[in-house]
Order: sequence, then C-alpha cells, then structure tokens
Amino acid sequence: MDKEDLMKLGLSQAEATLYLTLLKLGASDVQGLLQETGFYKANTYQALERLCDKGMISKIIEKNHRVYQIQDPSALVEFIEKKKEELDKQKELAYKISKEVVLLKKHRILKETAAVFSGVAGIKRIYSEIIDNKLDYCVFGSPLQSEKIIPDFYWENLHTKQHESGVKARMIFHKSLKHWKKIIHHKEIKVRFFDTEFEPLTETTIYGDKVSFVIWTDKPIVTIIDNKHVADSYRNVFEILWKSAKE
Repeated sequence: MDKEDLMKLGLSQAEATLYLTLLKLGASDVQGLLQETGFYKANTYQALERLCDKGMISKIIEKNHRVYQIQDPSALVEFIEKKKEELDKQKELAYKISKEVVLLKKHRILKETAAVFSGVAGIKRIYSEIIDNKLDYCVFGSPLQSEKIIPDFYWENLHTKQHESGVKARMIFHKSLKHWKKIIHHKEIKVRFFDTEFEPLTETTIYGDKVSFVIWTDKPIVTIIDNKHVADSYRNVFEILWKSAKE
C-alpha cells in the first residue's frame, strides 16, 4: 500500500501521508507527526481532524496532548460505503432536478421582442445586422415600386459586401422584378419568381432568430420580431414557396 492508493480512495495528499505515518509509528502526538512529515502545524491539525471525521483514525488525550492512532482497517471500507451512499443520494437528486429542468424547458416562454421603424433607415438596419453578423437570409415578396424608394446602387453595394462576407441568400420576388437577375452577379445569391397577377406590398426577410416585415409605402414601415419559433415557422413557409417558385 502506498500514498497513491489511499489518494485513489479520496484522501488528500496530506491525509494519505499522515495515515501512513501513523501506520508506521503506531501512535503519535502532533509534534511527532510534524517531525516525521515536515508539515506545517495548522495544516496537520486540519488533515488529522478530517481523518477523524472519516473514522479512519482516533484521538485520545494523554497528559494534555492529543495522541492519534489508526482505527480498525475496516474503517477504510466503511468510508467508501459512506461515499457510495452519498453518491447514490446525489444521483437520485440529479435525476429529480433533470426532470424538473425538462418540464420547465418544455413550458418556458421564449423572450419575444418586436420593434417598429419608419422610413428607409429601418430597412437598412436589417441588412446592416445581416452583414455585421454574417447571417444567411431568405426573402419573399417586394413590389416593383421598392426600386423607387431605395435605388439600385444601394442593393448592388449591399450584395458586394454580402459576397465579401460569404453571406448566402435566397430570394423570391414577383415577376415584375425579373430584371433583378441581371443585376445580381454573385453566386451566394439565388433568385426565383412567382408570376401571379397579385403583387404583394409587403416583403418578409428571415435571418437568425428574427423576421422582418417591410411595408413598401412611400415611407416604408418596418417591423422586426425577435423570436426563434416565429423565425423557424417562416423558414418553413419560405421552403414551400421556394419549391413552387420559378427561376
């Protein structure tokens, strides 16, 4: 038996050293243990008290001196059995807590925030966030009159930044914007079209955990919702539209 064996049972290095020293000496007061081990007095007292608490050694008072000695070797087994009981209780508590966490997670309400902006700045805010955070995105909707509100050079500059950042996008526009396919030169951007007569006034963009809605009036109104469930739901809608749209 060596110090490492005792440490594998859960004893500290000091505790293991003192246990072996007492095994060698049979019994000793603190002064004798200090001379034998070279430990500091305060640390030695603390380690000896921990060994007493574990039931591995005992102490008696002889002539106003504390004398320590090894207990029955079966105390080692009892120490491990006690640790096992404590671990079993911890395991049981861990199961209980994990079930509570699952239940709370299932019923938790994700924080939802919404912001409304008025004007072109709100639209530019969406794409600044996309580029700054390098978020892939999906877009559907947008009428022809959107070109009158924000000029082509803004979108061309945006797509160049998007290309440099490696941001991917898929867009579904009304057939009235088919000429956009000639403007977009970057492979990261894919465009499809729907050819219904109805031309939507609203554009929907999904990026990260957010969904934005742009109403293309003379002074655009922008609503941004920050909610993962909403974003995931709109992504599913987009996938359905993407499959039916034409290149």
